[in-house]
Order: sequence, then structure tokens, then C-alpha cells
Amino acid sequence: MIKTRVLGPIILLVSLAGISCGGEDPNSVRVSLSDEQLIRQMHDARTDYYNSDNLAGLMETYSDEAVVLSGTLQVANGLDAIQELIGEEMLQAQGIQNNLKATLIFGSHAVLWGEYQWSGINSEDGSEMVTSGPYMMEVIQEGETWKVSREMWTQDTEIQGLEWDVIPEEFVENSEWSDEMDLLETLYNRRSPELMAELFSENALVGMPNFPTLEERGDVETFFQNVFDDTSETTMDVSVRSATILDGENVTLTGYLKTDGLATSPFEGRSRFLLLLELANPFEVDAGEDAEWQIRWMIASGQALFPF
Repeated sequence: MIKTRVLGPIILLVSLAGISCGGEDPNSVRVSLSDEQLIRQMHDARTDYYNSDNLAGLMETYSDEAVVLSGTLQVANGLDAIQELIGEEMLQAQGIQNNLKATLIFGSHAVLWGEYQWSGINSEDGSEMVTSGPYMMEVIQEGETWKVSREMWTQDTEIQGLEWDVIPEEFVENSEWSDEMDLLETLYNRRSPELMAELFSENALVGMPNFPTLEERGDVETFFQNVFDDTSETTMDVSVRSATILDGENVTLTGYLKTDGLATSPFEGRSRFLLLLELANPFEVDAGEDAEWQIRWMIASGQALFPF
């Protein structure tokens, strides 16, 4: 397990819907929505904006410093870049469905997990494009509203007609959390599916490019066992580029994953990742033990990372 620093005390926000009452006209009673309800409203409005070609409305749901990491290795930093990226995609889109599966709230931050289905028309040859897969969002509270600060998705089937490139270095700052992810690289290169699985939570959700979502630790172990059975000649390199500390027990990390084969196995995989890291042993930490961290949610998006 990872042994590392301990953050400050956890601050977990639990929001309840409050209803003003008394001798008011029932029609004038005001309902205060919980943060989870407000996040859901924002999330669902984004789908409506997208499907109605309302790019301006969609852009209002992003924070000024937002980052979008697409399923095709593109990165958009800031509102202008996001508008260009999403605007080009919307020109080809026929529609999208977003199914929000889970929301975790940490004070003024929240992390969302869901699954999408997207369809569109290739502007070059008129062929139909269809893709689906998991997505993950990090959202922040700004006043009384919630906005997307980081967004990432991947696909469970290969998108035809795309030419992959090496990962550009948009994120140039190394993170202090790099040590926490070195274990992922080390255990992969040791080819230990059991130890790899222990790095993930019991209820982990993992989205890999061109592969169905892994939904539990057992799925993670089976996945990597199949990878190791298929080839003995790939190595992994992990690079953490940025981090957001949500509270004392949770942090999101963004970075790069690379898998490379030896000369006899020229396989190459390139991907970005966004993950939610959680403290695995809070009670032991309270008793003075070292902190151990696990991956609860993870999206890796880009090329197929692993040979099958």
C-alpha cells in the first residue's frame, strides 16, 4: 500500500432540503434545494444544452479555469479552448445521453461518475459515428451554483477513422502526489494482478479505453490477470501532472499512462487519467499509523492501453 502524508481533517458536507413554513400562502413557499439536487440540475441542464445546440448555455456550466480531457487524447484548458473543442464536436453530433450514476460531495467540491451514449455524423465521409462509455467530472461550488472544473470521458469501443498521436505535454508541473501513483506503475511492471487489485477500493469503478467499465476490485484483478496472460512484454509509465485536494481523506489526480512493448512486441498505449484517490485506513491514521491510499474511481482515456 502507499504510505505517505496525512492531510487535514475531513470536512464532509451533508445537505438537506429545507422548506420554509408558517402562515405563508402555500403557493409562495420556497424550497431550498440540497447541493446534490443542485448538482443534478446542473448536470441535466448540460445534456439539454448540448442536444439543443446551445453552446453558450453549456459554457456557463464550466468554471473559468476548467479543463476538459476528451476521449481522443485532446486537452482543452480554459473556456476559449473548451468552447472550440466542444463546438467542433457539436457540429457533428446527433445527440447525447448522460446517465449520472453517483455523486460524492466534499464541502465545496464534488466528484461525479456516469455513463454516456453519443452519436454523430463524420463530416468528411458522412458515415455514422457511435460511441459510449463512462465519464467523470470534478465540480466546484461558486456562490450558490456548481460548475465543472475538470471533465473526462472514455469509450468502450474504438472510434474508427481517428489517427492517434503521442500525448502532448499540456500539464508541465509535476505533482507532489507523484509518489502515490508510483505503486501503480511498480505493481504493473511486477505483473502482480492480486497486488494491483489491492490498490483499488472494494467498490472501485474503472473506465479503460475500449473496454467495459470495471465495477469492483474483483473485476480489476481479472482484468489485469488477462492482460498479463496475454503478453509478458509491456511496461507501464505513470506521470501525475496535477492534483485537487478535496478534504483530508480524498484527492483527485490527473496525469498520463503509457504502456510500451519490447522490440518483439511493438504494442504502444497512450492515455490520460483522472482518478479519485481515497484514504484506506482513516482509523489507523487517527491512531498514528501511516496513511494508505486506494483508487476509488478512475477514468483512463485515449488509446487502448493494454493488448488483448
